[in-house]
Amino acid sequence: MNEINIITVILAAVFFIPIIYGAFKPFSRGEIQYSLGSLLDNIEFLFSLILSIYLTKKIFFENGEGVFKKIYENIPKVIRGALYGQDVLTYIAAVPVILLLVLFLVRIITNPLYRFIIVPLSDGIFWLADSLGPAGRSIGGALWQLPRSIYTVFIIGLLLNFYTYYFPTPKLASLMNDSSAYQMLYNKAISPALNSNIAKKIPVLINDSFGRDTRIAEPDGSPPNGGSLHDQLTKQLSGRNVRVIEYFNGVTLDEAIKSSPEIDETAKKIVGSEKTDKKKAFLIYKWITQNISYDYDKAGKISKDPRGISSGAIVAYNTRTGVCFDYSSLYVAMCRVAGVKVRLVTGLGYSGVSWGDHAWNQVYSSDEGRWINVDTTFGTAANYFDKTDFKVDHRYDEVQGEW
Repeated sequence: MNEINIITVILAAVFFIPIIYGAFKPFSRGEIQYSLGSLLDNIEFLFSLILSIYLTKKIFFENGEGVFKKIYENIPKVIRGALYGQDVLTYIAAVPVILLLVLFLVRIITNPLYRFIIVPLSDGIFWLADSLGPAGRSIGGALWQLPRSIYTVFIIGLLLNFYTYYFPTPKLASLMNDSSAYQMLYNKAISPALNSNIAKKIPVLINDSFGRDTRIAEPDGSPPNGGSLHDQLTKQLSGRNVRVIEYFNGVTLDEAIKSSPEIDETAKKIVGSEKTDKKKAFLIYKWITQNISYDYDKAGKISKDPRGISSGAIVAYNTRTGVCFDYSSLYVAMCRVAGVKVRLVTGLGYSGVSWGDHAWNQVYSSDEGRWINVDTTFGTAANYFDKTDFKVDHRYDEVQGEW
């Protein structure tokens, strides 16, 4: 017998209880008017909240040009300095301020709707339901609660999504991943509403597949202590461990990044006559994101038993498929051929539902004198080459190797 998923139970209860209540409770013209007004308020708030989050992201993290650059430059330097590099703090501080401003502007526009639409509509709905008798009133009462049920379920789903982002909880993430109700809500409503470029389709190993093939090395060199995802995540969040890849899917890290004549030849063709490190790195990034597909079947097998599964640059190149470790290994192999200084990095990546073990790269731009973050796996769905807010969905990075 399958275990009952508590997330599914909660979402179902939140959805159906108001509808059942509405079917058995007589409703008046005043209640309809109040409900419509309340629904309008909720829609205003939700729209304003989503818009405020979007504006915060554009102003503080994607302000390279245009009006958002001008707004950012006009924010006092002391505030910009305090928030720089503090992703969570930026959202906590900026969203409420922007939300108040957006709500004020939105309500200037929507206030006339109450008088000219809400009141007449309430009268019409009440008259229609009342004319259908007791059965009609019950059906009308149930249907009347439907928008509220949908809205409440959406809000709960949104809160769960935000909670797992800011406070990674393996057990809750597992329940959300296993809940068909939440998955449907996320795919059909939450992800489109947030217009997230970190949608669930972006592949991340949300289980302990890395944990199966890594050991936790304490800073003082003491033996590994605990191998479960919960133990690893707890230590990682407290900053007390260094993750070191010793063995992944049957290969060492050195074996994984090995090249082949075919890879070497392709890499040379990709970079052509380019001289700058950044341009070479971008061309290789672009080629991998366009030519390598994520292997969902392999990811599923790794989560169950990683033994006997080949990984690394050569495998990814020959099969044109792979998981994040394969993408990152191939990127290392090609960058080395092109003479670009490169790193392989592991940490946590955000899938849109939860944080999970992930691998990506960094390349060094000698012209700019800095390391650039690159994620070829996430790059199949959005631009993840030198992304301004890269750290919003990548955390606890540990450099596993540098070449």
